[in-house]
Amino acid sequence: MNKLKSIKSILVTNTRSYTDSNSVAADLAQMIAQTGKQVLLVDADFHQPILHQIYQLPNRIGFSDVLAGKRPASEIIHFNPDLHLSIIPSGRKPTAGFEPGFQKRLNEFLQEQKSCFDKVIIHGPPFFYDETASLAGGVDGVILLIHPGYAKSETSKAIIEKIQRSGATIIGVVMRNQPKHPLNQTAFIDRLLSYDKGARLVL
Repeated sequence: MNKLKSIKSILVTNTRSYTDSNSVAADLAQMIAQTGKQVLLVDADFHQPILHQIYQLPNRIGFSDVLAGKRPASEIIHFNPDLHLSIIPSGRKPTAGFEPGFQKRLNEFLQEQKSCFDKVIIHGPPFFYDETASLAGGVDGVILLIHPGYAKSETSKAIIEKIQRSGATIIGVVMRNQPKHPLNQTAFIDRLLSYDKGARLVL
């Protein structure tokens, strides 16, 4: 974490839709909070939100209201005193998608919270959703969860190209399952990180 001091906002995203009872973003946020840092954990997965379940929070109002310009972030932050962690649940999924002002409000939110917290950790939706590219381009770094044991190959050039087009800086890769073909998976990771020689590889 000492090497990541300059990175204040981190998005954790998947290469595929993945249903689980935990969150790598939540684990990361709690780990950093235990060091005494002020950490904000945000659920930006409006398709399969999970943080309100993990921390037993209401989810009627949340991050979606901030991005829609309906609520300031200060009104929807929940503080967990036991974990010394601030949390924003996802809120309700936008019924008509995100309006043109989404990117501007997202950037304003990130800048505001980065001035208030040491780290902003975002539990994001899978990378194939349009809003994920905006999130990835707005944060300082992205941690990508891959599933090498999944039947559909993740070695496609399309995944890498979409990540590159978003302007994202990948700082880590997490494998959720044991790869069936380790050599092929290593080749995929090498291609994934080839455009960012400073990226950290987390296995």
